[in-house]
Amino acid sequence: MNFFKLYRKEFVWLTVVFFVAIIPVRCFAREVSEAESRVYREKLVSEAKKYVGTPYVRGATGPDAFDCSGLIYTVAHDSISYQLPRTVKAMYSRVRIVSNDKKEPGDLLFFKTTGDGTISHVGLYIGNGQFISALSDGPNTGVIVSSLREGYWRGKYVSCGKFLPDAGLYENDGASNAINASKKSKSTPKKNSSNSKSTQKKDVVSNEGSYMSYSGDGGFADHLAFAAYTMMDWSLFTERKFMPNFRGLSTEGDIIYRGKTLSPGLGILLRWNYGVKAFQMPLIASLYVGDYFRAYAGPMFSFGDCRTPDTGDSIKASVFPGIIGVSFSLPSFTKGDFKVQIVQDICYSVYNNESNSALSFAKSASAGLDFCTGARIFFPLSAFSKK
Repeated sequence: MNFFKLYRKEFVWLTVVFFVAIIPVRCFAREVSEAESRVYREKLVSEAKKYVGTPYVRGATGPDAFDCSGLIYTVAHDSISYQLPRTVKAMYSRVRIVSNDKKEPGDLLFFKTTGDGTISHVGLYIGNGQFISALSDGPNTGVIVSSLREGYWRGKYVSCGKFLPDAGLYENDGASNAINASKKSKSTPKKNSSNSKSTQKKDVVSNEGSYMSYSGDGGFADHLAFAAYTMMDWSLFTERKFMPNFRGLSTEGDIIYRGKTLSPGLGILLRWNYGVKAFQMPLIASLYVGDYFRAYAGPMFSFGDCRTPDTGDSIKASVFPGIIGVSFSLPSFTKGDFKVQIVQDICYSVYNNESNSALSFAKSASAGLDFCTGARIFFPLSAFSKK
């Protein structure tokens, strides 16, 4: 208790630092009214219209050039501070698919424009059957306004997706009827309607998401992804002083099985723990929640004589329980299927006296509580099998 009294003010600052580190990007976790949703949608459409005429450049997110998903990503971020995934397929995985008669200005429209039959293009619906998107080829390129009534887009259209709550702005613009008529003309005879419905449903959910979540119907290998971490470890205090101090370097590799919301992973952490003067190798079981949070734990194997920071007292690292922690990630920098994120990790490693008795609170916190700041590179393993 004397430790807390001595460092009472410092613990207040530690609490502030902790909460600043975990402030999430705005994602409308609270309930949003129809009126608020209308305002957000108006801002989205208004922001997108500003970029009409901007050139197309693959991988660009503006403001001087965009690709199709880069335009949507930037418009959502800049107009309403909403963090969408960076790629078309990841956006498709994130949104709520609705019927054509439920689309509203501010919704996303998805298309299959390539020969492989996967979701490859996205636009922002602006009303009256029109949408804004960034095109790479054709008679008009760059950010343009197109219509769902056009034969090309009517044939390539897949579905409408919502990432904002409904605002009651449904339209009877004739575009939905044209799309439905086009789809009906391509469907199988009525006697095979059950097979047709099954195929259509599969087509709507099938995607090759390149972010942490995956809601497609691919095989086991399509769900697998890899995450690599490189971090610098640090701490805010030792037994004798309250100030930031260097604790070492660490690197980690995880194999992840991507689910729709929760994604389990297994990995190995290699850690040079300068704070306790030992090399450590925890085996990590992780649970990823979306793109920005993970919790992990696992046994930890240490090599070398562990000592407490500052005082140098001999301690013994526990194998199990070994290490437990959480990670918070910032929005990503994306290049194709590869995503790079800044990561803030908070972890606690268990240490005991050499007699296996428990350490005092001050020694335990000084030796075991670490902050790890660095970067995570994430990519689906399917990225290497693409032609």
